[in-house]
Amino acid sequence: MIRKATQQDITAIWDLRVQTTQLLKQRGIDQWQHQNPTYETFVRDIQLGEFYVYEKDGKIIGMVSIKSGIESTYNVIYDGAWGYEHDYLTIHRLAVHKNYLGQNIADELLDFADQLAKDKHVNYIRIDTYFTNKYAIKLFEKHGYILRGWIILEPGEGDLKRLAFDKWVD
Repeated sequence: MIRKATQQDITAIWDLRVQTTQLLKQRGIDQWQHQNPTYETFVRDIQLGEFYVYEKDGKIIGMVSIKSGIESTYNVIYDGAWGYEHDYLTIHRLAVHKNYLGQNIADELLDFADQLAKDKHVNYIRIDTYFTNKYAIKLFEKHGYILRGWIILEPGEGDLKRLAFDKWVD
């Protein structure tokens, strides 16, 4: 079941963030290996009503942030262009517990985002990932996302370049 996260979920969400960080490191992916996303980022997403969890048997096994409004790091795109100049939703912080990988949880979370875009009459979604995250790239392409170029995250740590994808939701 996918539902809006509450502040009562923050410990489980943070545990999933830490476990995902370890999994990415094992896979040789530098994403989430530094400070971001911070604990405060998750708290803020929940406060804004833009964070969702996938719960199974009372346990949070997946999560995603689906944000409305302008994502400032998407204002400039390199070696390409966004597919549409239209209001959009942005997907961030998509993760699935390692014990549930391969069980279509990420697929369901992305399908949920599609439905949310339709319900909000936005019908356009943008998402980004690390250059070497072949798992995310494959997932996005499976769901009809098109690689549009690359973007630069706001100053922080690690490699700030990210592949930028979008899709129109019919």
